[in-house]
Amino acid sequence: MVLPPKRAALRIHELDGLRGMLALMVVCYHLYGSLASVRDLLHDRLVILTQAWYAVDVFFLMSGFVMMHVYGKAFSQGAGLKAFFRFMWARVARLYPVHVFAMTAMLLIMLPVLYRQPELYAWQGRYSLGAYVGSLLMLHGPWIDYRSWNYPAWSISAEWHAYLLFPLMVPWVARIGRVGAILAVIACTLVPLALYLQNLQPDQYPTNGVLVLLRVFPLFLAGALLYRIAPAHWFGSGLAAAVLVLATVVALSHEQWAPWAVLLAPAMVLSALSGNWFQAALRRPVLLFFGKISYSMYMTHALVETLIVLVCRVARRYFQLDIASDLQLAFPLWAGGIVLAIVVGYAVWRWVEEPARKWVMSLQT
Repeated sequence: MVLPPKRAALRIHELDGLRGMLALMVVCYHLYGSLASVRDLLHDRLVILTQAWYAVDVFFLMSGFVMMHVYGKAFSQGAGLKAFFRFMWARVARLYPVHVFAMTAMLLIMLPVLYRQPELYAWQGRYSLGAYVGSLLMLHGPWIDYRSWNYPAWSISAEWHAYLLFPLMVPWVARIGRVGAILAVIACTLVPLALYLQNLQPDQYPTNGVLVLLRVFPLFLAGALLYRIAPAHWFGSGLAAAVLVLATVVALSHEQWAPWAVLLAPAMVLSALSGNWFQAALRRPVLLFFGKISYSMYMTHALVETLIVLVCRVARRYFQLDIASDLQLAFPLWAGGIVLAIVVGYAVWRWVEEPARKWVMSLQT
């Protein structure tokens, strides 16, 4: 039987801090999408903020590691249907309340704009009924080949598919040796690297369609394998951690080098788990706060981005102001959007995510 995790004992705080930092990176990235002047500025001056795909790849790695940390022992000898359903119920409790909240909020925001549009009542299209149903069922990542509704949720859809296979992964991962695990992690990261180097259009780093599975499955498995490698004593050195972080920042600061950063992502997770200055920084209260609200903030920041788009449209239509093209107007709007995304993320974490998760878990007993 899969026992519910003892969260206080099993919580890995440095990974919370890393998750919080990366979730904030994704928020910064998506909120400038409709603000052309901010987008141009960042592409010229701060390229790393345009490479938020990296954050999601690290999320997949951390998810595999945490699942192995929490459930690895229970599944190491295989699992029956009852144990599998208990595991998946815990995943439902973790993911679905915020997912349903965000989808409902997005529908309410978009309905005044869409209710007269034929697309809403169609089976296909970004803001169609079919895409909405597919998103609610967590199918939109791999099985809908365009962005739809709450678009950042593609990653939890992809991860949901990895959860379905996780119990089958565990017995093999539990038996593999340390050297074998290192080689397997390298092989796993080469798969998404090969995908990214194809420079596919419209997304070099696919977020929708079956190719998404070539991101999530190898990286999730690599994360589970990292559990067989950690702790990695060579990252206990502050110098080794500094070199790794610097190499990652340099790679992500040059668009032509950026895809290669995926090879460093497993080492980033291992470095965060080692006793060095990087681990200490990730345990700082501010990053732990962002880690705590990271899921809610990640899942709701597209609502803020939608509000930014609406503000720009209203300003153009009624005040003849082109906010998106005027940096003096767009930059404060972008910064204000980031603050609002944090506030909304905290509110949803406190009043939706946590109470709903506890309530859903209580239904199982």
